[in-house]
Amino acid sequence: MTPTINTARLTNGVTIISYTLPTAHSTSLGVWIFNGGRHQTPMQVGYAHLLEHVLFKGTGTHSALALARRFEAMGGQINAHTGRELTALHGLVPSQYMAELVQLFVGMLVNPRFDEQDLEIEREVVLQEVAMIADTPEEAIEETAVEQAWPEHPLGWPILGREAVIANATSAALHAYLRDLLTGGRLWVVAAGAVDHAALIQACAPLAHLPAGGVPPLSAPDFKTGHNRAQQDLAQSHLVWAMNAPAINDSARYPALVVANHLLGGGASSRLFQEIRERRGLAYSIQSRLDLYSDCGLWMIQTACEPERVDECRRAVEDTLQQLMRDGPAADELEISRDHLRASMLIAEDDTEECMERLAREAIYQQHHWSMEERLAQLTAVTPQDIKDVLTHAWAQTLHLEWSPE
Repeated sequence: MTPTINTARLTNGVTIISYTLPTAHSTSLGVWIFNGGRHQTPMQVGYAHLLEHVLFKGTGTHSALALARRFEAMGGQINAHTGRELTALHGLVPSQYMAELVQLFVGMLVNPRFDEQDLEIEREVVLQEVAMIADTPEEAIEETAVEQAWPEHPLGWPILGREAVIANATSAALHAYLRDLLTGGRLWVVAAGAVDHAALIQACAPLAHLPAGGVPPLSAPDFKTGHNRAQQDLAQSHLVWAMNAPAINDSARYPALVVANHLLGGGASSRLFQEIRERRGLAYSIQSRLDLYSDCGLWMIQTACEPERVDECRRAVEDTLQQLMRDGPAADELEISRDHLRASMLIAEDDTEECMERLAREAIYQQHHWSMEERLAQLTAVTPQDIKDVLTHAWAQTLHLEWSPE
């Protein structure tokens, strides 16, 4: 038997997707909401993330402890995350618990229990998260880079929020925020593994009572280039390059972006790892990654080195990028990246959580599910010129941040 994708849509716009894998014994489930850091006013910066926390304080039928105990009884692999554009409640459970997990997640959204006392507890937890970011230079400089690349735009605001806003948040304000965003067109329920599609639809029945409506119109941010240096209380120098990247639904450039990112800094054989770590010993690690959204994206390169070698490190990173942009990859180098990405896709098909997240993002951003054959063909079609083109386009708009010890 082959895997099967089934999709249903409730009259108010809620989308329900199942991916049945005949050999699976467990189910990965996610309730995805098109809501994140960008869907806030200046007086709400941090509400999306704070809401994720207080939703676990219980439902109309379960206290926070009762909810935690049910999640533990299912296996305990239950969590949530908030991004700049999406929020997800997700879990991996034995298949017999799928319907109950849906019902609990739905109850958390449509009948949340949190009050002012719950909010006060989670406020302190979130403020500790904010402090952890401040104490972690790798994360702090990355957050600063995003804010400076997209200044004065909600996508550039800190996901964890601003301390003054978090301190003044109220339970009533968060309940109102949740009511405003909870519309059918902003919700996707996605399950992968051992899934009974009819049972999944039945478990989602309470969502049919939500009002219809989609995401309010949003404006894309303008990217700001620059070279900004600062002194901090640090032991190393930290460097970030943020490049302007296309949206995730740019199907013409997406495959080339993925391959170019791997060639540049996605693995141990990548240009940056080989040059910065293996040949020069400038840094313990260097990474390149893509953060892509519905109407824009960032391509981030990040590393840290000894302060006395920061100039050498900066030049080496930029020279490596420009050489790949100018000459393109060698044929064998390109094929190794393709092989790695092909293997990653095939391995991910055995991971129900990976499948669930992929299906959710495809449904939200592309409104299309690509077959494995289609995805592999897209990789094969990427040419050296495609790599040069996406790099040239990205490097034309770059923000560079450098933090060094005081």
